[in-house]
Amino acid sequence: YAAGKHWNFGGSGSNLLCLPKNPEWKEYTEGDYAWTGKLYGVEYEIGQNKPYPNTFHNKDTPCAVCQSKRSAVLMVPGKVTCYDRWHKEFSGYLMSQSSTNDRMPSEYICVDEMLEYVPGGDADLNEALLYPVEAVCGSLKCPPYVNGRELTCVVCSI
Repeated sequence: YAAGKHWNFGGSGSNLLCLPKNPEWKEYTEGDYAWTGKLYGVEYEIGQNKPYPNTFHNKDTPCAVCQSKRSAVLMVPGKVTCYDRWHKEFSGYLMSQSSTNDRMPSEYICVDEMLEYVPGGDADLNEALLYPVEAVCGSLKCPPYVNGRELTCVVCSI
């Protein structure tokens, strides 16, 4: 399952994690304590079906860890093809937390164009959230980038 920090809470980690479906436990204390980090499930916040052809709004996000026989793996934002001699693992769209002032940052991740979700996970809990990432012209040169266009990404290995 995809997991991360709450969109509106400070502290905790900033990166998204892939959690196993079968967690293992050691020593623990039950309860909700203020002086701990928190980890929440992630849901898609994709409105108007863009850039994907179907709605995935409020759907819980699964996670995949890819194993490659190659020695290096690289995520390239803004591309759907790999550089020469690199092998394409998958391509899709760049996603992150929303950029509004009331949001906490997350890492940028590449989400496969063949988007999936966790069955039954559409409760709109608004804990950790993912949104498509758009280009913004200014210091980012347009062209070649286009203001407001969702950025692609590709994961490559060598």
